[in-house]
Amino acid sequence: MKKIRALAISLALAASLVVSPPSAAQAADWGGNGSPTSCTDAYTVAQRAIYGTRGPTKGVLLGWVQLRWSNMCYANWSRVVLVGTGAYRNTVTVEQQVTSEGRAAGAYDSVRPYPNGATTWTPYLRLANSSSPACAQAWLSSDFGTLNFHTNGGKVCA
Repeated sequence: MKKIRALAISLALAASLVVSPPSAAQAADWGGNGSPTSCTDAYTVAQRAIYGTRGPTKGVLLGWVQLRWSNMCYANWSRVVLVGTGAYRNTVTVEQQVTSEGRAAGAYDSVRPYPNGATTWTPYLRLANSSSPACAQAWLSSDFGTLNFHTNGGKVCA
């Protein structure tokens, strides 16, 4: 009877592991003046494509690093948009930052872009002068379907 009970408990635990939802994305933001989600008039000022560099993603578009602006918030921030490509299905670590007027803000996120893509962003930097140059830079790290963990990235300035 003890063996049957132990087997039943083991099967119940195994089943709970199988049906558990995936863990939530982890994020760590630093610097800046707030979340750009409140900047409802935002638009992309400039963007650069990020392509894979080896394995099944070599030459494949992974996503974009974008420099965003809002007149309402009078601010810039970085946003990364990842495509949900079938070339890899593992977690991607997205590290990004925005710099302008001698200040910086950044974010570190862990996301699973497959199958629908993913979007991450930094806090915004409120600027003293809307014509100040700004840069957004991002690094995407994963195994990207290869045997080795590696990083792809891009930078855009305006």
